[in-house]
Amino acid sequence: MHRQGSLGTTLRFGLLYLLALLLVFAVGHRNQMEKAHLAKMEEELARLKAREETLLKERWQATEPHRVLSWAKEKGFVPMSQGRWAE
Repeated sequence: MHRQGSLGTTLRFGLLYLLALLLVFAVGHRNQMEKAHLAKMEEELARLKAREETLLKERWQATEPHRVLSWAKEKGFVPMSQGRWAE
């Protein structure tokens, strides 16, 4: 025996089931997109950290005392130990 409202109830539950599946699909898709974006950002961060390390090494090498002294002599500066008094 079928009841009068069983078809309507079945359709309502079917619709709710489809909406739940759609929601799960949408959330899963969003999570995948965020995961891909996060992976790109992590790669960019690693690249920037490597670049920062390279720049810090270059800076350290450029500020070594003998390099600063040779640069100063090329530009015409005189070290304080060899300074001349104004005449």
